[in-house]
Amino acid sequence: MALAQASHIQTFMNWLRELLTGDGRTLKIRGGLTLPRNKPGLPVDNNIVSLNVPEHIVIPLLDYHHKPVTPCVRTGQSVSTGDKLAPGIIASTGGTVLTIEDRPVIHPSSLLAPCVVIATRSEQINQQPVHCALDVPSIARIALCGVRGLGGAGFATATKLERSAPLGQPIDTLIINAVECEPGISCDESLLICEATSVVRAMIVMMELTACKRCVLAIENDKLLALAALKQAMQQLSTLSKNIDVQLLAPIYPSGAERPLIERVTHIRLQEGRRPVDQGVVCINVATALAASQAQEGYPLVSRIITVAGEQAVNAVNVRVLFGTPVRNVLEQTGNLQNIKLSRVRVGGPLSGFDLNNLDTPVTATTNCISIEAPLVTNSPDPCIRCDACSEVCPVDLLPQQLYWYAQQDDLDKSTHYGLNQCIECGCCDVVCPSRIPLTQTFRYARSALQEQTQAKQRATDAEQRYQLREQRLSAKAAASEAQRKMAKTTLTQGNDPIAAALARAKQRRNNPDSDNPA
Repeated sequence: MALAQASHIQTFMNWLRELLTGDGRTLKIRGGLTLPRNKPGLPVDNNIVSLNVPEHIVIPLLDYHHKPVTPCVRTGQSVSTGDKLAPGIIASTGGTVLTIEDRPVIHPSSLLAPCVVIATRSEQINQQPVHCALDVPSIARIALCGVRGLGGAGFATATKLERSAPLGQPIDTLIINAVECEPGISCDESLLICEATSVVRAMIVMMELTACKRCVLAIENDKLLALAALKQAMQQLSTLSKNIDVQLLAPIYPSGAERPLIERVTHIRLQEGRRPVDQGVVCINVATALAASQAQEGYPLVSRIITVAGEQAVNAVNVRVLFGTPVRNVLEQTGNLQNIKLSRVRVGGPLSGFDLNNLDTPVTATTNCISIEAPLVTNSPDPCIRCDACSEVCPVDLLPQQLYWYAQQDDLDKSTHYGLNQCIECGCCDVVCPSRIPLTQTFRYARSALQEQTQAKQRATDAEQRYQLREQRLSAKAAASEAQRKMAKTTLTQGNDPIAAALARAKQRRNNPDSDNPA
């Protein structure tokens, strides 16, 4: 058995070596950082534990742009798993709506947002389908099951696919993003290790759904366990998976960001304001692809795998968590709540994430990692020395030092000119800055200010339009009244005055009272 196992390992290593060196498919990134590999909590028994459902879950009523949406449920109403709570938002479990009120949600600025609070009636995550299975994949089913991006900002997957073929033409390249290059996050790698066959089947479904010309699975070349599981799954499904191209990438952060990844795989560099679909490309996270495939079988997206790790984590682990579960409950169930007062709790990775101010904020589709870190040692930043190190590592070719200067001065116009909206907030510039300047944090808040400014302008534009419409209505009403007055005046001048005629008849009756009583 030992010889057979050694032979299997050698076969796999030969296959991996061929991919790495034989055909030159290991791709590199512009800028970025080579960081120490740290993938905590990988499953050792090919099993990912599902946490228990808490007594109460909290579902934020926010869309992709963090704008509130109108609920379609009321207090006291009973809901089931997959029921619609608001446009694009479904119930992650069954229960009773306790209240709809403002609650803290996961956001860098400790945002308060309207939320549906549900008293749950089950302790286990529902693993049963709630819709009938489809023979032909459907984008509408993906929307019905509430599938949204599990690897980035949480954009609605159905909307992304609908935009991918506005003229009904097939897309050129479908990229399945299995790149997870930030230290401390291993949820996607855990998924591949445990459910590689389901993932390969999901890619086949996505190929059918998008009618793409080619499908590329992008993954780092050092995920050996995941690659071994994928190889075995693709061999089992060799007839169906033969059109899937595995692209191995050097593990450089932030390889998994959408725009740098598209450039690495397709050599297409997207300009500001251009979407991937404009170039015939659709990029979908590997867990999202699996959720979209499972939606065709009737399963709504109600949970995700989350990495719980960090320097001060007692038990680093990957677990499946129901949407709406408070972060505190996740830490408690994983045995990481002790000594929490002496630590920082972050959402996201050590570079791209941010600290939480409230542990009662609920888990959402975009919560890929909860990390427990040591308190920050705050040192005042030194002045910028114009070393240009930040520019060298920027994966989207910005000039962070220039951008920082204008963002710090609240000059949003200049900040936009220097690519504020193109910043992917990866944090590479923070790592290499010798002056310890909080570049990413400054950019993040500048983008929030820009968004608020844009929304204020939109509100002003909407108010102006409402005012103009009101003036038009009043003008039309006045014109109608004037036209009616002129018509009445014309009638009077032509001798057809109804009032005068009535007075004449009354006078006639008074002068000849017997005229109304014929003999």
